[in-house]
Amino acid sequence: MPTVSSKRLAAFSQQMGTCLNAGLDVRSSFANCQNLLGKGHKANCLKIANMLQDGDMLHQAFNESTSTFPPLMTMMVEVGEISGKTEAAFKGLADNYQHRVSLIRTFIKGISWPILQLVMATGIFGIVLLVFSMLLNTDAEDSGISAWMGDINTFYTYCAVVALGYTFVIGTVFAIYMQWLNVGIFLGVVMKIPGLRKPFLNLALSRLCWTFGLVHNAGVDAERTAAMAIRSTGNPMFIRELSGILNSLRKNQEFYTAFSKADNFPTGFLASLMTAEQTGTITESLIREAALYREITETQFTWLTRVTGGIIYGCVGIVVIAMIFILFNQYLNVINHWL
Repeated sequence: MPTVSSKRLAAFSQQMGTCLNAGLDVRSSFANCQNLLGKGHKANCLKIANMLQDGDMLHQAFNESTSTFPPLMTMMVEVGEISGKTEAAFKGLADNYQHRVSLIRTFIKGISWPILQLVMATGIFGIVLLVFSMLLNTDAEDSGISAWMGDINTFYTYCAVVALGYTFVIGTVFAIYMQWLNVGIFLGVVMKIPGLRKPFLNLALSRLCWTFGLVHNAGVDAERTAAMAIRSTGNPMFIRELSGILNSLRKNQEFYTAFSKADNFPTGFLASLMTAEQTGTITESLIREAALYREITETQFTWLTRVTGGIIYGCVGIVVIAMIFILFNQYLNVINHWL
């Protein structure tokens, strides 16, 4: 079972923050908000309610229901409970998940129409191949495009290739959604693709700075702060550096020194971290940095959406040009036959 969708998590977090801010206790707030998680998670909600009834803390209950709540929510709720600012933690989580939903909606909205046109173009091209394979009488003397189009196997091959392509894309997206495919593996591949690396890197940095600032503000020790901040990114490139950073922090080294020994953190982030430590404004500075990285991410995802749409339109153009070429070639064949 996948975790709750970002849209539902945003609504749940927003309502939990509102209930707690209004003065309700955690158990009552959860009872009021649990329906927002969806019917498929009733069993986990009942288990959480029972744990709260027995006196367990909310983050402990969430940690026992990982098929419903992702690690980021559990970590941030723990920070909120430690600092006595649980409602603020839920408000921050609501903003985080709403931002994620907004990025996804922008991307889907930008590529939906080009994808529909591509599906229509590939479908029409398949029909053209089928019609020509049925109508053309391919003689042994025929060669080139006429022989190719007159062969029904051409239509079958085309259908197989298109079906495999669409199945791969749809299957990959569905596997990620259902969590059959590890998101970390997917991100590891994406981070190696030029053009995709920067948007996902800045998205990870936004989460890193946001979590770092909130956890540090709660008074959590240095090792745990770094661990929670890095793990919140979900980015394997950063998570691989965690053990080295923790080793440095155990030697009482500063955050900047520990992070600078890693290879994958950009100089801009390191410069901001160094300045924040020197001025004693880690919380304020990193939360500002998180907002900055979020704006950069939105701009880059908008660009990525346009580029993706342009590539899809290019594929549509190739299909259309191929159809025009085939039709024109057959028209010339008919003219030559009558002449």
